[in-house]
Amino acid sequence: MVINRRRTLTAVCGGLLALLVGCTPTTTPSASPSPATLDFTAPGVAKAMVTRLLTEAGSEKALMVTITAASVQVTVLDGEKPTTWAYREGKSAEVASDLQWVDQATFDVAKFNFADVGAMFRAAAGQSGSAANQTLSIVDPSGGDVVMSVSTQPETRPVFFNPDGSLTPILDFDTLAGISSGIKDTVGSRALVYSVTVISDQSVSAEFPGANATTVRRTRGAKVPTVTTARASAGLRQFAAGRLNPATIWRVVNQVRGSQEVANGSKWSVTIDNREKLALPRMYFAFGFKVVVADLDGNIIGE
Repeated sequence: MVINRRRTLTAVCGGLLALLVGCTPTTTPSASPSPATLDFTAPGVAKAMVTRLLTEAGSEKALMVTITAASVQVTVLDGEKPTTWAYREGKSAEVASDLQWVDQATFDVAKFNFADVGAMFRAAAGQSGSAANQTLSIVDPSGGDVVMSVSTQPETRPVFFNPDGSLTPILDFDTLAGISSGIKDTVGSRALVYSVTVISDQSVSAEFPGANATTVRRTRGAKVPTVTTARASAGLRQFAAGRLNPATIWRVVNQVRGSQEVANGSKWSVTIDNREKLALPRMYFAFGFKVVVADLDGNIIGE
């Protein structure tokens, strides 16, 4: 079972007891103490609380971190059992949790910049259009890719952040820049791949060999950071990822969309692989029902 990032951990609140005021003798009963809620959107406050909870949990790494304006929760691994610690009503303690763990990655919180949660909430609201009940989460949703995001209730689309605290850019794969960034995000430093696919209005994905005769797929969505999945072996020949040229892909797209058969602005996709077991892979484009085959230099060799 994979931890669902949308399953919000048990909500917790934090606060400190306020100093009593008006303590002069009087026949009127004194006011009851009221907690002073910590504001975790203030710079440094959430970061300090996460560090404190990790120390109390006896762990150097977290499995999940959840932060709201008034609460902080940290889930860690105790052996193979997740345990959750939270700050509530001026005290921190272990709290009940029904989370399960199946190989999700733990992480060093020092590698994630959430020093100013308030600034991140404002940036997320600017992109999603909502600031209602915002929650910052850091967790591995799949394949060992730990991501940092802000969600809202009622739910809008989550807004993702890079580990340095900057917004994960929204990519347009119907541009040369978007194609280039998508291929870079999915292929990374890998020398060999089975295939690379670009879908102009959706995503870029790359497949390469994984452990135990599996194929690993890394997919970068337009508004979602790269996620990793695994499936049975692809049965394709590998080829050198360095032979891929985003500019060549874009040139073929413009050439075909400038023809009489395909309108400018039409959606398109391309898969680069060696399905025909040739000396070099080919690029297989689709523009609606029109299929175009090109070599890696962009020469159209079949329609």
